[in-house]
Amino acid sequence: MSGNNYKILAGIVTYNPSIDRFKECLDAIHSQVKDVYIFDNGSENINEIECLIEKYCDSLILYRNKKNAGIATALARIMEYADRNSYDWVLSMDQDSLLQKGIIDAYRNSIKMPSNVGMFTCLIKDRNFEDSKYEKQSKAEIDVKYCITSGALTSVDAYKKTSGYDEDFFIDCVDFDICYSLREVGFRIIRVNHFGLLHEVGQGENRRFLWKKIVVYHEKPKRIYYLARNTKRLYKKHRSYGLLRLIKKEAALLLRIIVYEDNKKEKLSAFCKGILLDS
Repeated sequence: MSGNNYKILAGIVTYNPSIDRFKECLDAIHSQVKDVYIFDNGSENINEIECLIEKYCDSLILYRNKKNAGIATALARIMEYADRNSYDWVLSMDQDSLLQKGIIDAYRNSIKMPSNVGMFTCLIKDRNFEDSKYEKQSKAEIDVKYCITSGALTSVDAYKKTSGYDEDFFIDCVDFDICYSLREVGFRIIRVNHFGLLHEVGQGENRRFLWKKIVVYHEKPKRIYYLARNTKRLYKKHRSYGLLRLIKKEAALLLRIIVYEDNKKEKLSAFCKGILLDS
């Protein structure tokens, strides 16, 4: 079977999206993938989302969840929907990421059978970094250890051989967890040499610590808690993550709170709870 014959579903998780940005996201996706499943996590502006979706054809399906169940749960439900409806691959997208022209064709050209590829990703530009550039690869495809879920194309069959998205992670480290899970059961993660995604994590502020450029996201305390907790859980669940990497990640988060964040007391408390109180 050639890559052109595989059924692809685009899955988007929404939570109080900017309607203008979400429309850009939908337009970019729908020009390449006709079947779109939207899992809404209890958005307050759900009526605006519904009005927007009505402007598209019936290939856009909206599932209204009553509350915010988290990214991992939403992605798990999207994969279940894809499996029930005989889709072969799922393109997972954030509500404010912009798919770039030609990326689905690039993915399709890389799908070969039999295949041990569980996930494809692409070259990504991050809006948060000043003068952000993506570096072209010397090869058409390279193996990577992990990637973000936005813009990634995941094999439904490969996903079913893992334990799935860990819904207890709720929001942060969900992408790293599924990548480790795929690799642990023998699947590869491939990055194609194509600029495929314009991405943004929150509203980042560019700063500098000594010689190193960093982005400060000014997360809420709840997000700080999940960042600290889930990084630790990644290490406990996937020992190949490595103790040194765990220490570096937690130390970098702590340093960012102390040096750059406002509301330091509350955020430090959230960090400590994530590190110390959660099993």
